[in-house]
Amino acid sequence: MGRLAVPCQLVRLAIKAAETDQASRVASTPYALCVTIVLEEVERVLSVLRANVKSANYGAVGGQLKDIHDAARVLRTEMDLAGDSPWARQLATLRAEVSNLIKSQIETVPGRMRRLLRPRKPNEVTPGAVLDATDVAETEALIEFVAVCRSYASELALNEVTLRVTSELQNYLETGTAPLLDGLRGADERGRPFRLSQVDATVRFAGKVLGASYASLLQKAADVAAQDERKAAKG
Repeated sequence: MGRLAVPCQLVRLAIKAAETDQASRVASTPYALCVTIVLEEVERVLSVLRANVKSANYGAVGGQLKDIHDAARVLRTEMDLAGDSPWARQLATLRAEVSNLIKSQIETVPGRMRRLLRPRKPNEVTPGAVLDATDVAETEALIEFVAVCRSYASELALNEVTLRVTSELQNYLETGTAPLLDGLRGADERGRPFRLSQVDATVRFAGKVLGASYASLLQKAADVAAQDERKAAKG
């Protein structure tokens, strides 16, 4: 298993030995252990994934999601797991656990972004305040996490939730940017740092959701808005 580029392909040894891909017949051979090893490896990777998600270490989860995705795909496409076999039940349980774990995290992302980027009235802005840098960084990491999950959504029952969350992020950035730029143009000296921090966060988030070109255009619009604000202040 350690010599394979994709360790989960160990199940091919069991299939070859049994000369069939039917789970019931593979299970009756000594090489059934190959399938058991792969499923136990998925369980181990899932425990690591769970720990990383719990500690908000989202930058480390891509490899774990890929390993689980690859194993699920190999088991489902190279073996006949039809029926109510123990392996089929175990795989279904593992996929459901991954799906529930990921859903509970990525469904929070649109709300987190809206909370940071919500336009504030002047009396809601504390003089000299800015967005919390840690909060912005964590939200940016979660947005990247959504994109990673989309890459492996097909085998992990995440297609619907990743598409929905991505659509919500795109729509909010496309429609919520103008009020922030207007707020920056009309900001006084005391509220300007907060307005700038909101626009800066928007540019960062847009780069992850809508791409570098969109973020670059947004940054240029923000620079113009900031210059307009300075001219108005001088006037």
